[in-house]
Amino acid sequence: MAVRSEKVRLDQKTVGFSALYEITKILGDPMDLPQGFTAILRILNSFMGMTKGALSLYDLKRRELSIEAAFGMTDEEQHRGRYRLGEGITGKVMKLGIPMAIPDISKEPHFLNKTRAREARDLHGIAFICLPIKIAGEILGVLSVERPSRDARASVEEDLRVLTVVASLIGHAVKLRREQARNLEALDGWKGLRDLERELVMMALKETAGVQVKAAARLGITPRQLAYKMQKHRIIKEFRIES
Repeated sequence: MAVRSEKVRLDQKTVGFSALYEITKILGDPMDLPQGFTAILRILNSFMGMTKGALSLYDLKRRELSIEAAFGMTDEEQHRGRYRLGEGITGKVMKLGIPMAIPDISKEPHFLNKTRAREARDLHGIAFICLPIKIAGEILGVLSVERPSRDARASVEEDLRVLTVVASLIGHAVKLRREQARNLEALDGWKGLRDLERELVMMALKETAGVQVKAAARLGITPRQLAYKMQKHRIIKEFRIES
């Protein structure tokens, strides 16, 4: 049982690596940000089993959060997703700036289900994770996801680890969009994105004892692509690579 639990944990970490790597590629592509955010939510669905997700940004003029991008919701459901500071779980996370993880939203009185993306009878057994999107201490919005509570692959700790990085990346992208008047080409040269990619490559190599094939599999890329990344980030000399 202990061996199986350790394997599940390692498998989930591998999935997290792959998801983050795919997300860095999306944010490095000069596309329309709402489309990019939707693509990120789709990755969370594909890699981590998140059945629904929403990215809400705070409007200072209206003093409310509204959904900027979503997965698993209709346009009408997204339009209903508006929250004042402190309202529901989403509003509380925005106000307090701390993540919240609800193991079963059917038992959580603060979950308002304003979008009505699920019927009340379908809320049982659904976990809800909500994190602030912030950069340099400024809270820009909220990232929220849902997944089945009984998903054997999942752990709240690992979900939070990956989603915290995702929220940080989104925060950087939103900040750049606002500061540079939608000049999305600047994202391609964003140093923070390059640093994260280097860190992910380094972590994959360390956790696989420098075995290139295994490290590449953990990142969801080919060994040749990994070799290119290692040259790009000048980390070849730090590992003796074996195939």
